Amino acid sequence: MRRARRSLLAALAGAVLATSCSIETKDFDTLFGDDFSVDTLETAQSSRVYDRNGILITELRGDQNRTDIRYDEMPEVLINAVVAIEDERFWDHSGVDFKAILRAARSNVSAGGISQGGSTITQQYVGNVFLDRSDQTGSRKIEEIFMARRFEQRYTKEFILERYLNWVFFGRQAYGVEAAARTYFGPPTCQRQTDVSDDDDRNCLRVSELTLVEAATIAGLIQAPSRFNPFNNPEDARDRRNLVLLRMFANDFITEEEYQAALLQPIDLIENVPILEERYPAAHFVEDVKQWFLGNEAFGETRAQRTTLLFEGGLDIHTTIDLTLQAQAEAAVERVLPQVAADGSLNPDAAAVIQGVTDTDDGHIIAMVGGRDFFGGDDDAKFNLASGSGRQAGSSMKPIGLAAALQIGIPITRFYDATSPIEIENRPVCGPTWKVRGGTDGDRTLADSTKWSRNTVFAQLMVDISPSRFVDMAERLGIGEGRLQPVCAAILGTENTNMVELSTVYATFARNGVRVDPVMVTRIVNPDGTQLYQYAETSTQAVLNKTVNDQLTWALSTVMQGTGWRAALEDRPSAGKTGTAQNNADATFAGFTPQRSAAVWVGFPDEQIPMRTQFNGDKVEGGTFPALIWHELMTEAHQGMEVVSFPSPPASSTTTTLPEIPEEAEVPDLTGQEMTEEVVLALQDEPNYWIIQQVFVQTRSFEIGKVFNQIPQPGQIVPGGSVITVEIAVEPILPPVPSLVGLDEASAVQVLTNAEFAIEIVYQPNPDAGEAIIGSVWAQDPAAETPRDEVETVTIWVEPDPDSADEDGE
Repeated sequence: MRRARRSLLAALAGAVLATSCSIETKDFDTLFGDDFSVDTLETAQSSRVYDRNGILITELRGDQNRTDIRYDEMPEVLINAVVAIEDERFWDHSGVDFKAILRAARSNVSAGGISQGGSTITQQYVGNVFLDRSDQTGSRKIEEIFMARRFEQRYTKEFILERYLNWVFFGRQAYGVEAAARTYFGPPTCQRQTDVSDDDDRNCLRVSELTLVEAATIAGLIQAPSRFNPFNNPEDARDRRNLVLLRMFANDFITEEEYQAALLQPIDLIENVPILEERYPAAHFVEDVKQWFLGNEAFGETRAQRTTLLFEGGLDIHTTIDLTLQAQAEAAVERVLPQVAADGSLNPDAAAVIQGVTDTDDGHIIAMVGGRDFFGGDDDAKFNLASGSGRQAGSSMKPIGLAAALQIGIPITRFYDATSPIEIENRPVCGPTWKVRGGTDGDRTLADSTKWSRNTVFAQLMVDISPSRFVDMAERLGIGEGRLQPVCAAILGTENTNMVELSTVYATFARNGVRVDPVMVTRIVNPDGTQLYQYAETSTQAVLNKTVNDQLTWALSTVMQGTGWRAALEDRPSAGKTGTAQNNADATFAGFTPQRSAAVWVGFPDEQIPMRTQFNGDKVEGGTFPALIWHELMTEAHQGMEVVSFPSPPASSTTTTLPEIPEEAEVPDLTGQEMTEEVVLALQDEPNYWIIQQVFVQTRSFEIGKVFNQIPQPGQIVPGGSVITVEIAVEPILPPVPSLVGLDEASAVQVLTNAEFAIEIVYQPNPDAGEAIIGSVWAQDPAAETPRDEVETVTIWVEPDPDSADEDGE
C-alpha cells in the first residue's frame, strides 16, 4: 500500500514537473496579468419584469437562468452546505487540496490518470471558466492546479465562493444559487408583497430564505444535477441531501439535534411545471414589453444584440402595469362574459386596456386584457387582441369626426337630416352613391346624434369635414400613423383599430385635448444598479383647444344616459361612446373620467362572426357586453380615488359657443417665452385658436423652461387653428450616483465619466480586507443612489498595487 502511494505521488510530482514549464509560457500570465480582472468576465443573467408596485411578474431568461448576488447576500447555511460536500478544507488550503487529489488519484489509478475527482471549489471554477472542459488529460489537471493556486493568491476566499456559487450549474437551466433556490423552492415571500419598494428589488432574494433542508438539497445538486434532480429522482435527491447533512454534521456546521431533525423532513418543492409551460400574470402585456424592447435601437444596433441584452443582461424592467388591477380586469371580463355560455356554447372573447390620466400615471397602461388565456392551447392564444392589428371599432370612432368638426367651427348644435336610410350622392369624397342606415325621423343636432349614435347624421358630417381631415385628427388623437384609410365610412368605424389606440384617443379627451403617447416601461436598471433607461415625458401634443374639448366631453357624457347607459358609473361623472361593427361582428365601448381612460372590444378572435344571440338571446352591441365590462373595469380602477368633475358644459345645448376660426393668421413669435398654462390657453382661444404642441428637449444650450425654436416660424401666414410646435429647453435627466464598490478602477472611471461626474481617486489599502483585490474600488463617497442634484464630485478609494508602490518609493 505504501509502495502504491509512493508511486502515485511520484507520478503526480512528475506530471507537475513535466507541465510546469509549458504552463508558464501559455496565456496564463495574460489571464492573470496586471490588466486582468475577473470582474470583466460577464455571465448571462436572467432579466426580471416588475409591475408598477415592484412586484415580480416574471423572469426573462435564455439558455442560462441566472441572477448574480453578492457573497454577503448568501446565507451561511448554504455556504456551509456547499463547502461540506464539495471542498471541506476550502477555508484551509491554498487552492489545491493534495489529500483529496491523492485520494482521487488512488481510486482512479486503473483509469491511467488523475483526471477525475479531487478538485477544490477553486479548481472547479478556474478549470471550467478558463480551461478546455473537454480536455480530461493529466496535463490539463496540473494546469488547473497551478491556476487555482495563483487564483487564490490574487483573490479572497469569499470572492472565490461568490464567483463559484453564481457560476455553478444546478439543473433545469438554473445557474447560481439564487436561480436554483427559485427553481426548486419558488419565489421569495417578499416578491408577493405589494409594498416592496423599487430600492429593494435586488435585496428580495429567495436564497436568503433557504432552510437547512433546502440548502442541503441545493448543495447536493452540484456533483450531478440531473441524477440528483428532486423533481425527477426524489429518492436519489433525498439520499444526496442526507449525505450533505452528514458532512455538515461531521464538520461541525450543524449540531446532532439539527442533523437528526433534518433527516426526517421532506423536500418540499414547488409545483413541477416544465419551463415551457410556466405561467405568469399579464402575459400579453409582458409580450408587448419584450417586443418594444427588441424594436428599440437604443438598446443595441441589431436585434440579435438586443435579444442577448434582454434575456441575458440581468436587467430589472419596471413597467406600468398594476397586477392587482390586472387581476380585477381579467375577473371582470370573465364575470360579465364567461368563456362558456349557459347553453354550453362558446361566448365571444374580449380585450381591454386601461390608461392612467393623472400626474403620477399619465399615459401609463395600468391594465391590459389581451385575450382569455395567453398560455391556452388555441392557435391564437398568444395574439394580443388589445394591441394587435385591431378590429372595427364601429361608432366609437365618431367622436374623432366630431372633434374635427368642432375644431373647424361646425357647431355642436348644427342640425342634420337623421332619416334612415339615407343616400349621399355625387360627392367625390364618398363615391357616386353611399347608402347609410341607422337614424331616426326628422332632423337632429350633432349633440343628440352623439348621444343616440345616429349613423346617418355622422355620414353627412364626414362629407362636411372630409375623410382626409378625419384621418389627420385620428392620428393626432392617438391612432397609429397610416392605420386608417381616408374613406367616408371610416367615421362609422369600418377601419381597424386596437384598444391601446382607442384608449389613447379617449385619454386625450380626458386631459383636455392634450395627447400623451401610451407608456409600458418607466425605467430599466442594469445589474450594477445604473440606469439603462428612464422614461421621460418629452413630448405632449395639444390636439384640441379647451373650448372644443369641453363641448366634446359634454356630448360624450350624455351618451351615458343614451346608448351607453350600462357603462355609467354610479359615483362619479363619466363619458364615452358605444361602437358596433357591421353584422354585429365586433362591439366596443371606449370612455373616460378625468383620471382614467379605458377601451373594451368584444368579438370572436378568429374571424368576424356575427354575434346575434349571445346577449341574452339578443344581438351584441357596444352598449351590451362592452359597456358592462367597461363599467366593471372602471369601477375597480377608481377604487380609493377622489371624485373629480368634468369642466362645465356649454351654457346651452341649443346655442354654439364656438366663434369662427379665421382662414389666415400670422404666426406669433414665441421664442424666449415660458409656456405657462395661461399663455397656452390664451393662444388656444380667440381670435386665432392656435393648437400648441410642446416638445421638451433636454439641453443646457438654451435657457431652461423657455421656447428656443418653433415651427412654423414667426411671421408666417397660415390657416387659423393651425398647430404651432414649440421646443422648450429642460434640464437633462441625469441618473443618481452609481454603485462603484467592487468595480475595477477603469470601469468605475468610465461609469462616472459617462454620467458627467467629476472624479477624485484615492489610492489607499482597505483596512477591513484580508486579501484585497488590487485595483478594485472598495469605498465611495457619496453613497450609491445619492440624488444627482446634491453631487458634483465622486470620490473613490482604490486598492493600490504594493509592488507599484515599492517601485515608486525607489
